[in-house]
Order: sequence, then C-alpha cells, then structure tokens
Amino acid sequence: MKASIQQQNVDTTIVRTHALLHMAKSIHSIRGASPQGISYLEPSIDLTAIRHKLDQLESQYYLIRKDDFNKGYASSQDSLVKPDKNKHHNDLMTPATSKHIWHYNEAIALPFIPNKLAIIGTGINAIEIATIYQALGANVDIFITDDEVFPELDKDINKTFQRYVKRLFKIKPKTQITSLNCTDDHVQLFGTSKGKALPDSCYDAVFITDDQHPQANLLTYPFIATSFPTATWLGWTEKQLASSDLNYKVVNIPWRSLGRANTDVNTNGLTKLIFNTDNHELIGGGMMGNNADEIFGEICLAIHNNFTAGNIAHTVHAHPTLHESTLLAAEVYLGTATDVLNEE
Repeated sequence: MKASIQQQNVDTTIVRTHALLHMAKSIHSIRGASPQGISYLEPSIDLTAIRHKLDQLESQYYLIRKDDFNKGYASSQDSLVKPDKNKHHNDLMTPATSKHIWHYNEAIALPFIPNKLAIIGTGINAIEIATIYQALGANVDIFITDDEVFPELDKDINKTFQRYVKRLFKIKPKTQITSLNCTDDHVQLFGTSKGKALPDSCYDAVFITDDQHPQANLLTYPFIATSFPTATWLGWTEKQLASSDLNYKVVNIPWRSLGRANTDVNTNGLTKLIFNTDNHELIGGGMMGNNADEIFGEICLAIHNNFTAGNIAHTVHAHPTLHESTLLAAEVYLGTATDVLNEE
C-alpha cells in the first residue's frame, strides 16, 4: 500500500523530533562525563543553526519518501504516528493565537528556549518535549492528573523512570489545571495539586500534549518513548494481566547488575519480561534506560514469534552489553542464571 502525502508529512515530523532528541542525548552524554573525570564547557546553543539543520533533514527525508511513494515502496504502516501537522485540539484553555502556548508542532519548531517551561499532560510527546527543552537549558515542570507519566505502562516502570528523571525536571502529580492566563511575555497557570490550590505559577511557555489517551493496543503495537532515558514495551502488562485468566511470571533485571551499564553510568535502567507459565512463552516485555530502544527489537521479535524462555536463553548474547539483560531475565525465569541470584 502506498503511503499518503499526509503520512509523508508525519514521517518528516518524526525525523525532526528524533534529530532533536539525538541532540539532547549528546548534551547529556557530555554532561555525564564529569563524574568520570572528564569535563567540558557547557554547550553553546545556536537556535538559528539548529533550525536550519532540522529544515535540511526534513527536506532531504521528504524527497526520499516522495521518491519511495512514487515508486510504490512506502507503506502506510511503516512509522509511528504523531499528531497531524495542522491539528489543534479544541480545548478552551489553549488559545492557538498565543506564542507562549505550544502544541506538538509549535514545540519542535523551536520558537525559543524558555527559562521555565510547563508541560500539561502525560505520554510520549510530553516526555520527549521535556527531554529536548531540558537539555537545551529550560527548567521544566510536568503537570499530570494521576501519579504516572506513562499510564499505559506498569507502576514499577513508571516508578523507575520517574526516579531517574527527577534530577532533570519536576513531575507534579494529581494536578488539575483549570485555567491559563496569557500575557505578552508569559503564561500563568491556575489549578489544584493533590486537592490543594496550586500556587500561581508563571511560565515562559506552556506545552499541552495531544496524546492524552493510552496508545494503541500494546499487544500488537510497541510503545517507544525516545526520551532520556528511553522507555519501551510490547505485549501484555501486569495491569492487563490482573484481569485475565493467564498464568504468568514477571522477571525484573535491574541494569546495575550489568557490567556495561556500570561502565556507561547507566545503572538506573530496568529490563522486565513476563512469561506465560503454562507454555513458557514470552508474552510481554520492555526496557527502561538509556539506549533501551537500540536493544528492544529482540523482545519484539521474540513475542511476534512466540519464543520461549528456553529459546532466549539458548541464543548467544554478547558480553558486556545491555542486550544480555534479556538473556539474564530468561535464565532467571528458568532458574539457570549464573551472573545474578535466581528466584526461589
């Protein structure tokens, strides 16, 4: 099936976002070298040059995709879907005319770097925009209505993720924003947090996420938040299994047990696998940590092909890599792990 022109526009938008996330990752990598005895000056941010490079990437990718489209190579299902380029949700407190109120496409256009940025909402878009602007120098607060930034994922993954990012930006749970007051140079937020009136807060910009609802069915559609750190998942979650008749076992491998994670100062990550105990097949799994998206493909392959814990355990995994966390999880399930303690 040929991709539509709208799909090509969505694809180029994703290219722009991931280029920005790569920049953010590079900045974090430089800052992360200090504990290892290597110091660098703080990066100099040239927004004009960054915008020019992003425009070039979008143009180049659009031409490639257009050529594929004309040749019939492209599929309408070959990329993750982001909001429509011209889409604005009909929300009374988000006037599209204010330069300080951003939706997805305004945010990735990099209009300016706010000193204080408020993000309202949960999900992938919220965390990715927070990651980008925090790396570029903004102080970021995220306002969420419940306790979890990724409502579709399990509590342990959310808890690990939110503990990791608390040094990067503030997450304000159980918050209801009731109104925004826009002036010429800032936005004032009003609402409640944990049942108490939210102190009046002024921000240079407010990003309102458009993906307010859980993503498509995780049993068939992978969840990938390419933030810092990355969060991934495919298949059954414990939340879903709690109301099912399936028999299952969960195995968690903290990345602090991995040699590679220790050398990379990446020990806050987690690999989590869920096996069906009746046939030992992998039915759910994911990772949370830096570069988790680079090793997530094995879990997708294993679930798609109904691999068992034995199939995974008998597959060669290089050492030392983050990739071997999947091997360790399968071996812990089987009770054959030698590098970590097996569960009783």
